[in-house]
Amino acid sequence: MTRRLVLLACLFFSITAATPKDANRFRSPVAGFEVTKPAQWQFATMEQSRENLKRAKLSDQEFQEAMVKYATTPMVSILKHAEPFADVNPSFRVNVRALGELKGKSALDIAGLLVAPLQKAFKDCEVKEPPKEVVVSGLKAAYARFDYSLETADGGSFPTTSELWIIPRGDYFFMIGAGTRQDEATGTRSEIAAILKTVKIDH
Repeated sequence: MTRRLVLLACLFFSITAATPKDANRFRSPVAGFEVTKPAQWQFATMEQSRENLKRAKLSDQEFQEAMVKYATTPMVSILKHAEPFADVNPSFRVNVRALGELKGKSALDIAGLLVAPLQKAFKDCEVKEPPKEVVVSGLKAAYARFDYSLETADGGSFPTTSELWIIPRGDYFFMIGAGTRQDEATGTRSEIAAILKTVKIDH
């Protein structure tokens, strides 16, 4: 189970490309998921995904190796600033995964299982908001928020806040991850909240 949780946690940090029908809206008819980005934000590319994964320096070397090896492609990833960006680039990422052995567990249960390995992976990680029940697009979901120092392979260190939403639906669950600077100097969590409000999930 621990290995599975590590792999699930890896998904939270991955980035990839998305090609919406219009400039700002992404929709996956297969997944029944839609989100609209602010006009000034960017859809990330797969190359940015790979580079960001390589740059992150985690406390647990095994976790970092697993993250790079097993990270899968999110449906969509959104960045506030064009890359390369020399600070914490506010981001909003969405994955969809089969529940598998997590079938029957609540969103709160799943979020709790994911937070633990993340605490071990990042320096000075502190849970600011433990998993709690929320509603996203009319569906029962869970939310958690934690702060940590994001260290990069070139010696940089950035005070980062990550937010996590888990939204089960049928045999699958959506995992939404967002990252900002703790002081919100490069982008605010209210901007992240505004993007979340545009999420539409088919019931």
